[in-house]
Amino acid sequence: MGYSSFLEIVKGRFYADTISRFDQADLAPLFTKNSNIPASLINKLSNTDLIISFVSDREQIMVRNLRAAGAKHVIHYEPFPSEGEDIHVIDHFLKCLDLLGVHHSNKIPKIFLRDEDVLLGEKFLNDRVVDPKKMLVAMHPGSGSRQKCWAADRYVELILWLKKETDAQILLISGQADTGIVEELRVKVRDNFILVDQLPLPILAAIIKRSNLFVGNDSGITHVAAAVGTPAITIFGPTDPRIWGPRGERVKILYKKYPCSPCSFDTRRNCFSQICLEGVTVEDVISQVRYMVTV
Repeated sequence: MGYSSFLEIVKGRFYADTISRFDQADLAPLFTKNSNIPASLINKLSNTDLIISFVSDREQIMVRNLRAAGAKHVIHYEPFPSEGEDIHVIDHFLKCLDLLGVHHSNKIPKIFLRDEDVLLGEKFLNDRVVDPKKMLVAMHPGSGSRQKCWAADRYVELILWLKKETDAQILLISGQADTGIVEELRVKVRDNFILVDQLPLPILAAIIKRSNLFVGNDSGITHVAAAVGTPAITIFGPTDPRIWGPRGERVKILYKKYPCSPCSFDTRRNCFSQICLEGVTVEDVISQVRYMVTV
């Protein structure tokens, strides 16, 4: 249960038999202290054997309401590591399996796609890619926070280099939060890319998997690229790659640590110099491209 646009990536793909929306009105009482749990919610939850909640719930309000609704067993697990805890977020989540007595050994996430995902991804590319023999580079210049984004001018320089030196076709990935930076790139590189705009996550994953290379910031899409096995270059600045870096067999994280990095959300929100991101140059990325892909 969660946000359906995210959960589509697991439905029927070895992970989840079914999914449901978390943002439904009848679930609102679960978040209210001393809530009166309606009968409809009791009917929905009372037959569940186990609920694992990854909702931030330090006061245990939701846990108490779930138990009041008749759930037989409830485990609450904070979605983020504690402040100052030096643990990768993947390892943080895997620790939850210890509570269940579930053995685990592989710490690299994998996304498995259905045939229909692959076919829809291929159709998207076949309709837009001029020459299927050319190198395909997927690029996501955005992020959930603009403060985590490498400068647009550097993406422009990288795109122009890739076009000139490798004759690559660029797939520019865009989501709801990326409109501004995409428009900036559109003007500066004169629409010299294929826009992949707000596609369902399984189709986007299939398109990235089909690509020869991925370049992006610290974002969820970068983790998707790593999880489908595409060679990925990711640029980190104010956040700590030891905690938030994507894991994968073909992932390279570019990070230049400064005395002020990594920093807190409030600090980076008010930071105008962004020397941590500026420390990663276009030449750094190009060097890595040359290493990862035959140019």
